[in-house]
Amino acid sequence: MDDSANQRDRIEAAAQAILQESGASALTVRHIAERAGVSTMGVYNYFGSKDQVCERLYIAGFEDLGRQVSEVGPSENREAAIFNSARIYLDFYRRNKHRYALMFGMGAADYEPGDSARRAARKSFAQLAAVVGGLPEGAVPGREDWQLALKIWASTHGFIAIKSHMTGISESDWEALVLESVRQLITARPVQ
Repeated sequence: MDDSANQRDRIEAAAQAILQESGASALTVRHIAERAGVSTMGVYNYFGSKDQVCERLYIAGFEDLGRQVSEVGPSENREAAIFNSARIYLDFYRRNKHRYALMFGMGAADYEPGDSARRAARKSFAQLAAVVGGLPEGAVPGREDWQLALKIWASTHGFIAIKSHMTGISESDWEALVLESVRQLITARPVQ
């Protein structure tokens, strides 16, 4: 690996560590540079701006989420595959709360995802739709698969978004509510 790729990777790793530890508000060019052991000009030279660093973190987050969800793969038991993908989604959130907040607009108020970031998010969602449809990797999900995947994604995200406001409920009871909602979405008849 050449030195410029190594520098870029160090800067990205430093930003990822800051995000994981302290959240998007701690992502300043100065803080990233200090953590990476480079000058602030180094961050600007390799990324152009703090927003471009956030863009890279956003893309990497959706790539990781999509990869993990797609590892469920097609299954003869579609409902089990969907439940497994929902559990993976919840686990991703639990292990990456600050990253999740950046990815879903709950973090850096001054960061707006660009076209590349939006494509990465759509690709990640398409991987969930493929799991919902019980499709092999690369297959194109049908309209019903997309709609059910969107309902599951929105419902699960909604539970995550209000989680901090829920008091008196254990982690296991909260997860059971999320999975019950997924089950209801799977078994519900579509509205005509």
